[in-house]
Amino acid sequence: MNANEFKVMALLYVANIDGNIKAEEVKAIMEKTDNTTFETVNKMFSKMNDADILEYINENKSAFINSESDLESLINDCRAIISADERNTVMEEYIVKALERVLR
Repeated sequence: MNANEFKVMALLYVANIDGNIKAEEVKAIMEKTDNTTFETVNKMFSKMNDADILEYINENKSAFINSESDLESLINDCRAIISADERNTVMEEYIVKALERVLR
């Protein structure tokens, strides 16, 4: 796993919080990665439940979040994903805040 794959996993988690990854969210994720990375991570993501994903993020964060700048960059990317469909729900905002706590 590399830093880009880690980021894509987090972005897919945020995009999927409502149980449905919308086309706008996929497009926003694809602006931050390449097709091969997206497909690889999406395959892995689709086989995991929420607990598995959060455990994966928690176990790998120290390898890829090494500074406040790294954290802010990932959280900003997450916010861009939830804004992609132009409808930020309370649940989406909450999950970004919860993810930020997990990443700290």
